[in-house]
Amino acid sequence: MTIDYQEFTNIDTPKEERRRKNIGDIWENAARCKICGEYIRSKNRHDFVSCGCGNVSVDGGSWYAKRAFHDNTQFENIIKKFNDL
Repeated sequence: MTIDYQEFTNIDTPKEERRRKNIGDIWENAARCKICGEYIRSKNRHDFVSCGCGNVSVDGGSWYAKRAFHDNTQFENIIKKFNDL
C-alpha cells in the first residue's frame, strides 16, 4: 500500500507542518504519457511509477522529481509546488 501525502495535506499546507509529517515541497509530481495517455503520479519519496506502455516513469513523491523515459518528446512533465514556495 502506498501512502499518499495528498490525502492528509492540501496545496496550502505550511512548510513547518509538512516537515512534521515528513513531506517535501512538491505538491504534484506527475507526468502524462503522450503515447498511451496515462496520467501517473509519484505518491511518496520512493514511489517509482510507470505508465502502461512503459514510455515514462516518475519517482520522488513530494521530495524530488525524477523521470525515466524512452522518448522525452512523448510525455508532459507535471510538477507543482506547494503554495508557500
